[in-house]
Amino acid sequence: MCPASALAIGRAEAQGDGTATPRKQPPVSSRGRLPVTGCAGQTISEIVVLAREPFADRVPAQFAPVRAVLGLLHTTTRDDVISRFLLVKEGQPCNQIERAESERILRAQPYLVDARIHAYDDGKGGVRLEVETRDDMSLILAPSMQATSPMLRAIEVGDGNVGGRALHTSVTWRDGLAYRDRFGLDYTNYQFGLARQELRLSAHRFEVGHRVDVQVVRPYYTDFQRFAWITSAGTAREQSWLDRDRRAPAALLTTREHAQLGAVTRIGSIGRLKLVGASLSREAENTNATLLRYTDRGTVPDTLLGPTPAYRRQNVVRANLLVGLRAIRFVRVQGFDALTGAQDMRVGMQVGLVGGQSLQVAGATDRDRFLASNVYLGVGGEQWFVGAQGIVEGRYDRDTRAWTNVVSSGRAAYYFHPAVRQTTVLQAEWSGGRHMQVPAQLTLADRQGGLLAHKDAFTPGASRLVLRAEQRLVVPTRFNVGDAGLAAFVEGGRLWSDPSVPFSMDTPWRGAVGVSLLAAVPPRSRRLWRVDVATPLGGDPARRFQVRISSADRSRVFWTEPRDVAVSRERTAPTSLFSWP
Repeated sequence: MCPASALAIGRAEAQGDGTATPRKQPPVSSRGRLPVTGCAGQTISEIVVLAREPFADRVPAQFAPVRAVLGLLHTTTRDDVISRFLLVKEGQPCNQIERAESERILRAQPYLVDARIHAYDDGKGGVRLEVETRDDMSLILAPSMQATSPMLRAIEVGDGNVGGRALHTSVTWRDGLAYRDRFGLDYTNYQFGLARQELRLSAHRFEVGHRVDVQVVRPYYTDFQRFAWITSAGTAREQSWLDRDRRAPAALLTTREHAQLGAVTRIGSIGRLKLVGASLSREAENTNATLLRYTDRGTVPDTLLGPTPAYRRQNVVRANLLVGLRAIRFVRVQGFDALTGAQDMRVGMQVGLVGGQSLQVAGATDRDRFLASNVYLGVGGEQWFVGAQGIVEGRYDRDTRAWTNVVSSGRAAYYFHPAVRQTTVLQAEWSGGRHMQVPAQLTLADRQGGLLAHKDAFTPGASRLVLRAEQRLVVPTRFNVGDAGLAAFVEGGRLWSDPSVPFSMDTPWRGAVGVSLLAAVPPRSRRLWRVDVATPLGGDPARRFQVRISSADRSRVFWTEPRDVAVSRERTAPTSLFSWP
């Protein structure tokens, strides 16, 4: 599918059947004119949506032209899109918990900066609810530049909220240099079927190989929800890179196919409940036995370091039991993972478990059992918070009676927010693989899981521990177009080896120290832009002074695994059903 077709998908859904549907002007807010009341069982006489554009507040005159141009590239989220996320309904009793949950579900959407639902006395014994949201910028434009030719190395272009209909469409390109260029399409419909369901499509062509994934999921948004389900399928033929200490990396070609269908249902009361369900999954994987080295003349077999590591083929169909335990409440905080933006932190405990048994059907040959767990703990409030999450999975081979592919990762973090403009974050991140039967390596050079000032530190390991500390300060600004801040940070990490991970080594502790310029556009956006200036610590010969520009929204989930860990996992372990958002 070409990039033009990708953008056409979002445009076609945004336009529907082509019929003109002029958008009604939103009603004027009641704030400041009628006394605010709470939800205590009064009948909801009316629900109105006040959807705001990203720069809803007055901006300085010198920024007015920029605001006008950005306005032409952005469509404010439609009222009907926002209404479908609401648990409260007109004509029903106003429930305070449903009102708060509706706010939280809206805040979790990546195209909204914030959402609040205010209740006003309607003068007739009922309440009038006003749902006030403000959009984030939907334009996606992320070029990758370098000082040498070609200066433009890669670019991503798209829209995160096409037509204001909760559609994400983006296309990517990356120069392949001596090989073919990369192209990619990512498409998400956050209201597939005009309901609280998500359709995700990802199709990428690499220098060698490809990857295609399709997923339709009804995540477990709220305890008021009775069911959650997932169905997905995908295929890939891609390079599994194997780094070697101070030597050119080589690669193996890995082919994977996966599919799953699963569902869970709620048992128990709101706030303290159980989730029980089942899934049927299929995994097939085969790694080529030839280790390849990429040169300017093409690929050649690599025999510099002896024979290629042997990996076992996988061909398995499993029946899985899904169990979740959840005792969670949410606390709205500001300035934790975002600069000043709002997010909802989970307080309490949440556990997701998957247990699978292989079946000898549909040509499957493997005989194994599969176990996976996703455990989360959180405690705190608006000024401080401590959270921890761990994800572990493994396969028990019934023929060899041994555990294989034991993959683990996790994060523990402490947030201290004593003042509006100050935040301290201390965190530890762990990743590891043991008894691996798929290509897997971890490095300190990984952009997400590694260290700054060590982007060339490709010494491989099997396990990685990284410690980080950051002190942030929000800088006051009179320009109402965004938020600005400064940060000082220090981080350190090391690697451990394992015989099942090729070329892996134990390393000493490495580190980095530096300062950052921070920005969020528009104001209170949860997407944090950073310019990090880092100086390395330690004796790694690959250390380099580094300036890095990045942006990310880390406020929606507590822990997102680095890609070099995620690629080693089973594609069909739906523990995410229990942990969204």
